Amino acid sequence: MPILSDKNQRKRAVNYAVKIGITALLLFLILRSVNSRDTAAAMSGVSFQSLLIALLLLFCSTTIASFRWYLIMQRIGFCQGYLFFLKSYFKGAFFNQGLPTSVGGDGLRILDCSRSLKNGQKRGEPGSAEDAFFGVFIDRIIGLAGLLLLNISALLLNHTLLPATVYYPLLFILSCLTCGLIALFFLRKFRIFTTGRYLGYLGRLSERYFQVYSSIRSISIQLGLSIITHLCAMSAFYVLGRATGLDFPLQVYLVLVPPVILLTLVPISLAGWGVREGAMVGFFLMIGADKSRVLTFSILFGLTAMVASLPGLMVYLTQKNKL
Repeated sequence: MPILSDKNQRKRAVNYAVKIGITALLLFLILRSVNSRDTAAAMSGVSFQSLLIALLLLFCSTTIASFRWYLIMQRIGFCQGYLFFLKSYFKGAFFNQGLPTSVGGDGLRILDCSRSLKNGQKRGEPGSAEDAFFGVFIDRIIGLAGLLLLNISALLLNHTLLPATVYYPLLFILSCLTCGLIALFFLRKFRIFTTGRYLGYLGRLSERYFQVYSSIRSISIQLGLSIITHLCAMSAFYVLGRATGLDFPLQVYLVLVPPVILLTLVPISLAGWGVREGAMVGFFLMIGADKSRVLTFSILFGLTAMVASLPGLMVYLTQKNKL
C-alpha cells in the first residue's frame, strides 16, 4: 500500500508539473504576441468600482450555484443544511484555482459529502458515498446545460456576429453536447446500463439523474438557477471587458465567452489559465477587438475569480486544514 501511495503521489506530481509547464508556455506565447505597453495601459485604466462589481457578480454566481447543488443533493438523500453545501462549494471553488494539491475542487466536494454520511449506507442506496459523486456530477451537468442553452440562444439571436465557417460548426457542437446531456436521462432504460459491471455506473447515474429531474418543476428550477449563475458570470466578463475598452453589448459576450469557458474545462492547464487567454483572444479577434485589451480583460477575470473564491480559503482554515 505505501508503494502504491508513493506511485500515486509521483504521478500526481508529474501531472501537476505538466499542467504548470503547459500553462506557462501558453501564457508566454500569448504575451509575446501583444504589445506590453498597450496591455499595461489597459490594465491601469480599469477602475476599482468595475473590479468590485465584477467581484460581487462572481460571488453571487458561486452562491447561486451552491444553492443549485444543495437542491440536487437533497433530492438524492443528503440531509445537510444549505450552509454545509455553501461552505463546501466555496472551498471547492478555491481549490479549483490551481492550488498545488492532488484534490481538485469537485473531488473535495465529493469528499465533504462522503464524510457526512451515516454509517451503514451501501452502494446504490440514497445518500450513499457513490451518490456523493453522482450529486457533484449532476451539478456539473445541469451547470453545463444552462451554459449551452444560454450560448445557443445568443448564437441564434446574433447569427451574423461570427463567420459562417465558425458559426455553424460551433452551433453543431453545442447542439450535440445538449443532445448528449438529454441522452443521459434515458440510459436507465437500457439493460446494458443496468446490469453491466462497469456500465452499471452510468445506469445508476441515469437513475439519480431521473430522480432529480423527474418533474417539469424541478427541471425548470434547476435550469433557471444555472442560467442565472452563468448570467452573473457573463455580466462579470461584460463589466471587466467594458472597463478595459471592449465596448461591445452584453449579447456579444454571451456569444463569445461560453465557448471559451467550455474549452477551459479541458484539464490541460491550471484553472484554465493560458487556454482561456488564447481562446478569448482568438474569438474576440474575429469581431475586430484589440488583442492587448482582450488579454487584459481575460487576465483580470482570472484574478477576480481567484479573489471571489477566497471565502473557500477561510472555510478551509477554520476546518483546521483538513482534507
